[in-house]
Amino acid sequence: MIQVQDVVRNYKAGETVVKALKGVSLEIADGEFLSIAGPSGSGKTTLLNLIGCIDSLDGGEITIDGVPVSRMDKHAKTEFRRNNLGFIFQTYNLIPVLSAYENVSFVLSILNVPEREIKERTMMILQEVGLTGMEDRRPDRLSGGQQQRIAIARALVKNPKIVLADEPTANLDSKTGEEILRLMQEMNRKYHTTFIFSTHDRMVMDYARRLVSLHDGQVTGDERREA
Repeated sequence: MIQVQDVVRNYKAGETVVKALKGVSLEIADGEFLSIAGPSGSGKTTLLNLIGCIDSLDGGEITIDGVPVSRMDKHAKTEFRRNNLGFIFQTYNLIPVLSAYENVSFVLSILNVPEREIKERTMMILQEVGLTGMEDRRPDRLSGGQQQRIAIARALVKNPKIVLADEPTANLDSKTGEEILRLMQEMNRKYHTTFIFSTHDRMVMDYARRLVSLHDGQVTGDERREA
């Protein structure tokens, strides 16, 4: 599904060049539930952003489902991201003036899905994430866990091949965080969607069926667990 080959990414901090990724190589299969873990500054979010076609690399190549996304221009990356990838962020990134229903259905509107199908798919995914009856509530009337459930629904409603989650439990208490991880695990098994997390949360690492460790921009470990 995903091939990361000798990927290099550098940033400038004033006159200093920060080497965020130093020749990272990684293969991720279809349907994996994988965590990219490491301390702050290890390069995990940078790697997630490169896979998510949000950032551009300085060397190497990334291929997703046979498509060399690292060679695409900005417009092509936007189109690929819109059609193939879902995102879940630690700050939820919901639109505050929209209801739960509208935050999720908005994604399908952009893809020009027919209105009847938008309603069916949105209501179905809200039910799947346990938000039946809350579709008319705006984010400020929902708990952090409920907002993250909306973010999961929004990521999954367009049936993406890959969901990228950047520190998805960072703003949640441990009990709610575990509920969110179990929900994503269930969605992974049901839809066979590939989930990739960036995290330094031990609980997220424990739930992952594969743990890739980064340190100073390099892969230092790759551990597979039983499903």
